[in-house]
Amino acid sequence: MKRIALFAGCLLAAHTVSAGVYIEMANHNLTTNSTELEQKMYVQNGSGRFVDKDGNVSLIKGDAMYIIDDKNKTYVSFDKATMEKVAKQLNDAIAKAKEQIAKLPPEQRAQAEQMMGGANLGGGEHKVDVTDTGKSDTVEGRKCRVWDVTRNGELDEQICVVPFNAVPGKEDLSAVFANFAKIYEEMAKSVPMLAGAMSNEFTARVKAGGFPVRSRGYENGKLIDEETLVKVWREEAVPASMFEIPAGYTQKQISMGPP
Repeated sequence: MKRIALFAGCLLAAHTVSAGVYIEMANHNLTTNSTELEQKMYVQNGSGRFVDKDGNVSLIKGDAMYIIDDKNKTYVSFDKATMEKVAKQLNDAIAKAKEQIAKLPPEQRAQAEQMMGGANLGGGEHKVDVTDTGKSDTVEGRKCRVWDVTRNGELDEQICVVPFNAVPGKEDLSAVFANFAKIYEEMAKSVPMLAGAMSNEFTARVKAGGFPVRSRGYENGKLIDEETLVKVWREEAVPASMFEIPAGYTQKQISMGPP
């Protein structure tokens, strides 16, 4: 349910100047028929600002992604240099963990190795795929195609996808998600243990070929009674300041401890 905003739009790569796009996502409880704001998205000229219901802010700008902490006036940068540093920290931590495990008695060693494998610390495949159900629907007045998402062979999510050419501001979405795709691929390249999961997520979402205007999760093979919907979608000018890190904020370094 939370994956919609960042993985949906990596298919197109045009970079054009236009007014910008504002999108609101909302959680809809089908049992109580109650709706709660989930996320706001602002995109323009290859940059994106994502604000969740708790006010947490993520920025995509150029070849980097930033997570902003307004409470502590700090931010974390995910760029090539940062990911290379994180990769080294992870590799060093895993190497130390393996050294410690090798010194354990056989039974404890087997348990520890199983735990590491379950956490995917040593790599492993995380297979994600999307399947066209052949069904269509209409969400908030927009016709969409229904796809099932599986993760490691199990139904995990159902998305209703609108092609980009059917929504306002498709050029802005193309640009910002093309930039995200570059960041995403750099993360996978810098941290090989994540490459399998990241490449599968990316490939699967591209296959759907548009933006999910509705998403519902599966639980034990059945759709849950909650969905995430696009409630607002409009073209509007977005101030450049929306894509800047606020003045006075300091960068916080990512530190990866032992696994």
